[in-house]
Amino acid sequence: MRRGIRSCLADLDEITTLYVSQVRTLTGYVESVIAERDVHSTAFTTLGLMFRQLGGERLEDELRAHSRAIGRKRVRQGVPLESLLRAVRMDFRFIWQALNDRLPGEADRLSDDVVAIWEVVEAHTTSVQSGYMLELGQVKAELEQEQAFLLRRLLRGGIDDSQLHVQAAEALEIPLAGPYWVAVAHQDAAAGFAADVQDVFPAAVCLRLDGVEFAVIAGASGVAGVVGSSGVLVQLALADLQVGVSQSAATLSSLSGMWQLASELAEFAVPGRAAVLAQHWPSLVVRRLGPVASSLAADALRDFALLPSSERDLLVEAVEVYMASGSASKAAGVLFCHRNTIMNRLAKFASAAGLDPTVPDDAATIKVVLAAARGAEEGRP
Repeated sequence: MRRGIRSCLADLDEITTLYVSQVRTLTGYVESVIAERDVHSTAFTTLGLMFRQLGGERLEDELRAHSRAIGRKRVRQGVPLESLLRAVRMDFRFIWQALNDRLPGEADRLSDDVVAIWEVVEAHTTSVQSGYMLELGQVKAELEQEQAFLLRRLLRGGIDDSQLHVQAAEALEIPLAGPYWVAVAHQDAAAGFAADVQDVFPAAVCLRLDGVEFAVIAGASGVAGVVGSSGVLVQLALADLQVGVSQSAATLSSLSGMWQLASELAEFAVPGRAAVLAQHWPSLVVRRLGPVASSLAADALRDFALLPSSERDLLVEAVEVYMASGSASKAAGVLFCHRNTIMNRLAKFASAAGLDPTVPDDAATIKVVLAAARGAEEGRP
């Protein structure tokens, strides 16, 4: 075989040119992706190393390093792995054919070297694939870093940079035009979050930042089987998930506020029920007011706190059930008591707290006061 090897090395440029013409027919190897010089140079070096190794030179380490470098390079050039491996496995056929052409009448003797040729090509293939997978992991890590960088800038708020928006939309694969909604997973529901959201919104973009799982749902995403989306539809569609769901963000520049909102709401979500602003705004007000909310509750409930615990519980229950509907009759039906009993309890609460649940402005304040008191009891800030 060594005589044939010497002949092949002498004609290596011709063999390489023929090889390249065949490779060009594979997906991902068009000249617009990989330059002719690149393909020819790579093939020339690869075939040369394999012929020389088959000729008896100890080139295993050099060939392995070269093969891995090919795999890494082709990832960056966007060549599909399947196409790359098809090109690499063509080496066996070209080496075998080249040797047969240069050793006419010696096919029987050459067949004894089939295993040796196959082993060299297979080692090359394995190293190419190894390099490809290593580089693919590196590219993925770089993309994740880029995503994290863009996400932090996008969600930091206060940045109205159109170029940032274009880059973020492209890198995160979200539409450049809104509206958008953000859903953030409760920490206990992070594991199946992406699958659960995409079951409802197949086009939702699921992301992760600093350990937080969240999704951006664009207006065109639509619930599975439903065209278009609205705020109510988005919240209803996610109602059974343990997530916080924001209001809509009209533009990417306002996405940061909605992400913050959904993140805060997620802490109030419970298994089987999403948290939305309409239901949890008093708790958010308390959190954002901080000590002011605590002071408001303490002032409003100072006299109320002097009542027996059991009586306080009855009054608060009546107030909350009444405020849910605004109807004393409906509240009486829910609590299985007379309407007058409800009115008496509301009046007693108003007398003790100085806030009347039947007055809308006072009712809003009462919601905040009760949320602050409940948070203090549960040890929440």
